[in-house]
Amino acid sequence: MTDYEIDVAVAQSSSSAARSFGFPVLESGNLSFPDGRYIVRFQPGDDLCSFNLIHQIDGAPLITNLLGKKLAKYVCAVSSPMSSYRRMHISDTPSQNISWNPNDLGEPPLFTPMIVASGDYELLLDGRRDGVHPLWQDECIRLVEGNRLALGQVLQLKSSILHLLSFHADDKLDNGTFRVNSETEQGFRFRVDIHPSLHRFLRYRSEERIREHILTHIVTACLALLQKDFREDNDDEGGWRSYRNLHALSGFLENKGLAHWADEDFRPEEVATKLYPHNIPQGEEEEDAT
Repeated sequence: MTDYEIDVAVAQSSSSAARSFGFPVLESGNLSFPDGRYIVRFQPGDDLCSFNLIHQIDGAPLITNLLGKKLAKYVCAVSSPMSSYRRMHISDTPSQNISWNPNDLGEPPLFTPMIVASGDYELLLDGRRDGVHPLWQDECIRLVEGNRLALGQVLQLKSSILHLLSFHADDKLDNGTFRVNSETEQGFRFRVDIHPSLHRFLRYRSEERIREHILTHIVTACLALLQKDFREDNDDEGGWRSYRNLHALSGFLENKGLAHWADEDFRPEEVATKLYPHNIPQGEEEEDAT
């Protein structure tokens, strides 16, 4: 599983805005903490609708001390403008598990990491102790609960058909097999029932290349199901336009320049392999050529 690290706020902007707020803030373009850095690392979950987020504050002792005294908290806002969804995930520790229900959303959600004050209090600032800009020296500041002390950039996962997959182990299936159906009770999802051994293999990614081939096969089946059962181009109940996440998938295919499942010439296998091609190692290609 891949870890991602994003330097979401580095105080290296040419802006001189060290006093934009009534208190020092660690964010891009704000020099309140000259040596401050706000780094976020995250690791996507296996279910494609969760990840582990780790906040890291460097060069901003004021914020670090407030976190240590439980006067500040780690927060990640999850939102979706398309569906008017917004939820705040709050933690006392730098490691957070962030999850969401894809049925509530019509697109991959937006994530905004931040550090916020957890109470109302006053502080007398000292540049050396707190790591703040000299303009804040000996300033008395007042913080109220919810004030943002550090703010990261807004992140968004890439839209993908993989976000619509819901995997379920089914011991009634034969070894190595799977079956794809649609679930529409709470938004559209592809339900992939899969033999337990294959389910474990996909979950733990022991052989990444084989796993990718299997997922391409599953995506082909999903697209074929859309072509068979969801070609109706209307907003009525049962038509694909009645599901927000299928709207998002439609836009995803359009942005990729790929055919739509409602098109007459739509070929599920061709679209699936363009999205997730079968990659053959170069050594094997060269061997075949000889």
